Amino acid sequence: MRKTLLILGMLYGSHSLVAQQFTAIYNADSSLTGFENSRSKVSVAPQFVQVAGNKFDHIVAVTKEDKQGKWHSYYLTSAYRKVGSDSMYMFDNTFDCENEGFIRFTDWKTEKTGVFNRYGKIVVPAVYNAVSRVMNGMVIALQGAEKVNDGEHFFWKGGKDLLIDTANKVLVADFKAAEDLNMYSLQLENQPGTDTTRMSFKGVNGKYYTFQVYKKEFSEWLYRDLLPGLTKEKLAKHSFSKITYYNGEEWVSDDKAMFIDKYWDFLQARFKDVAAFNIVSGNFNPYIFEGPLYEKYINHCFTAKDWQYPSISIFFEGSNEKGQMDFIRTDEGYQLIGVGFAR
Repeated sequence: MRKTLLILGMLYGSHSLVAQQFTAIYNADSSLTGFENSRSKVSVAPQFVQVAGNKFDHIVAVTKEDKQGKWHSYYLTSAYRKVGSDSMYMFDNTFDCENEGFIRFTDWKTEKTGVFNRYGKIVVPAVYNAVSRVMNGMVIALQGAEKVNDGEHFFWKGGKDLLIDTANKVLVADFKAAEDLNMYSLQLENQPGTDTTRMSFKGVNGKYYTFQVYKKEFSEWLYRDLLPGLTKEKLAKHSFSKITYYNGEEWVSDDKAMFIDKYWDFLQARFKDVAAFNIVSGNFNPYIFEGPLYEKYINHCFTAKDWQYPSISIFFEGSNEKGQMDFIRTDEGYQLIGVGFAR
């Protein structure tokens, strides 16, 4: 049950292994997890009690128990290097999941956080109170904050938000109010941007880093592109291939054209009631949107990738009691993906 690493085939012969995906495998009673790469025929025998997700590309957080009953947590790389022992980054009692080949870690002696690259090398030292996941090669880092405990949870108060890159170079020294930003929409400008759907931050190099604000972008798209002259065909063009809804007994997904045709009267009435729109950040639920159709929008740790593909909802009359429309941002633009009927 507690086997050491079982390595089949050539282990270190090619750096191409780094780009290959490892999928979880289990022992007979599914109490222990290992990993295998079907292309390279390289595997790690089931031995981990806890892992961050059922797949990984470059680096993954794991926990195992030794023969003496002691617990060991560390990061395992695709080259089977063990790094960051007892330096696990935890949020809501879950491990971090790699993003863009980077993963966060915590120095528990100082309670400061940093970032490993895919090889387990420290690229952002643990000198920050908190860091975001890597997004488009950038990290939002909090420095100089005070840890406050309210009796049930702790949170950071004060401090300064920085925008840094994965070499720990400061890009923007004052990145406050940096919420709901599309980090993949970065533009460098000589002056602050004039686009009302974007935010601009002056960098240490004198340039302005401008980013799209997801909710503002959605609102502009909704009122400018979707609603004027709305028809069944136009709505179908801006809808996901399947539209999911609760039928009173279970969650079901219908072909978009079939759903729109069946519920057009409800949809049309709701979309006409623009004065009652309340646009809020959505909640793309991986337990509802399951299957290959949605894999692109969920990471290996079964978390919605809302930093890249956010979901946004329209509540009517300030709550979802009157019904709601759920949209997701895809590479093709915003698309209707779910509907909630009036309760």
